[in-house]
Formats: sequence, C-alpha cells, structure tokens
Amino acid sequence: MAPPRLPSSPPGHADEVGEPVPVKAPGPPVVILGASGHVGGALAACLAREGVEVIGHSSKTLDLTQPEALGALDPVVGRETTLVFASALTPDRGQNLATFMANLTMAVNVARYVEAHPVGRCVYLGSDAVYGFDLNPVTETTPVAPGGYYALAKYTCEKTLECVAAAKGLPLLSLRVTGVYGPGDPHGAYGPNAFARSLARDRTVRLFGEGEEERDHIYVDDVARLASALLRSSATGLFNLASGESRSFAEIIQTIRGIVPYEFTVTRTPRKGSITHRRFDTARLQRAVPGFGFTPFKDGLRATLAAFGAL
Repeated sequence: MAPPRLPSSPPGHADEVGEPVPVKAPGPPVVILGASGHVGGALAACLAREGVEVIGHSSKTLDLTQPEALGALDPVVGRETTLVFASALTPDRGQNLATFMANLTMAVNVARYVEAHPVGRCVYLGSDAVYGFDLNPVTETTPVAPGGYYALAKYTCEKTLECVAAAKGLPLLSLRVTGVYGPGDPHGAYGPNAFARSLARDRTVRLFGEGEEERDHIYVDDVARLASALLRSSATGLFNLASGESRSFAEIIQTIRGIVPYEFTVTRTPRKGSITHRRFDTARLQRAVPGFGFTPFKDGLRATLAAFGAL
C-alpha cells in the first residue's frame, strides 16, 4: 500500500492520517513518522500548506516497534529525503519500563533503517523533559537530568540517532520542545490544554497547589512553523523550541477568566514535591530564525479554548 500523503488543512488543525491523498509539490518529500500526533500533525499540515510534499505515517500505518515494518519506506526514502521522527508513547501511556522499551525500540529501528538507507537529513522531535528543574535559564548547553522513564527515553532516543548520524555523516536536527499547547492535542497534559478540556466538561479547572510554578508554553502551530523555518535554513544540531516567556499556572487561569464569558470553579489539589520553574534563554533559536513572530499567548489560549469547546 502506498503511504498516506497529507493535504494542507486550516491553521490550528493537527491532521490525522487517513486515506492516501496525493499532493504534488516540487522538491523531495518530507517523511513524518508520528504524523497523527499533536506536533507531528501540526508540522505535516504546516509543510503541506507551504507546498512541501508530506508523506505521513502513524502507528496505524507503520508500527515502528517492528523493524521489518520500516521497509514500507523504501519506495519514498532517498538521499534527498528529510525524515522526521516524531513518534513516541507519551507519559499518559504510562511511566514504566514497558513504555520506555517501546520508545527505545522505535528509535533503534529508525536508527538501523537510516544506517542502511541514508537520507538527506534526519529531524528528531525531542522534549525539554530531559532537563532538570534546578538550573534556569535553560539553554542548549544546560546539563541534562532526565527524571522518569519518558524523559530518559527521549534523551536516549536522541543520542541514539546522534550516534548513527555522526557515523554515517547524516545531517541531524534535534528539537527539544517545551510545553506545547493548542488544538489537536489528544492527551491534554497539565496546563492550558487540560484546563480547556476540563472547562468544556464541567466548568472547573483543577490546579496543583496555588499554581505558582512557572512554565514556558509554546503554541503548537509555532512549533510547526519553527521546525519548518529551521528545515528551510538547513539548520543542524540541537535547538530548544520555546517561546522565551514563562508564566505561572495561576496566571494562565487569570488569562482564561479574561477570555471566557462565564464563571468557573478552581479546585486545588495538594502539590506533590517542591515548587519548580522552567525558564529558557532562546538566544540560539533567535539567531537561527531571526524575527520569528510567536503567537501571542492570549490569542493561542483563545484558539485552544475554542478548539476544546470551552468558549
């Protein structure tokens, strides 16, 4: 079966891989593994809108835990192809050895594939979870301190691809993405997306403690546009994808109050552990994509609330 080709879609929509839809575009294709995920889907839609041929796979069309399954890529992968590895079992699927091994197995199989079938370049969508919370601001040179199976898997997968890329002379772009919010998120991780989902369900926001912790939240379409811009510039190496602005969860709730036309309840759950913050120095990213315009947080939050049916 031919792999699905993703069409363009409206801004803010993360494509789900469906029936094959041919998209004719000049230049070599971009193959996205994990194209039905939150970030992978947004990137697929972004690239397609820009006229790039996107060949997307989800776990339904290509099981990366089975090495023989990657043979499906043979007809579309070549020395000019960009291969984006965005697949992962997220923390909501479990923080245990089983999910760790599944994530690592996928990375090893992809690494073996590109070792045997050199591509034009590889892109790995990683996570800022690899950093600890004891050092701020975070830069690309901040020492890693992965806590938990998911963070450890993301770092191990990143280094696995790095080793293979170095050995084969393949350009590699590694993107450590911070807290992504916006339409198309099936998981609703704690923060804007979880708040929007909860408001849509019962007009309640559930907060840990007083919500003092500060995090950098980046709009999903901004992640896609940043990745696309870095691809166009032929950037390689490591980049943190963050907005450079951190705000507390309590501040996010206040911003929501200024958007929604109704009152809602905030319930507080005792916090587990100490108060931590995450702030970024995005100088390296700014040099690579000068003048990039991030979506204003209130605008992104409004779009998120609307997408979840909370507005």
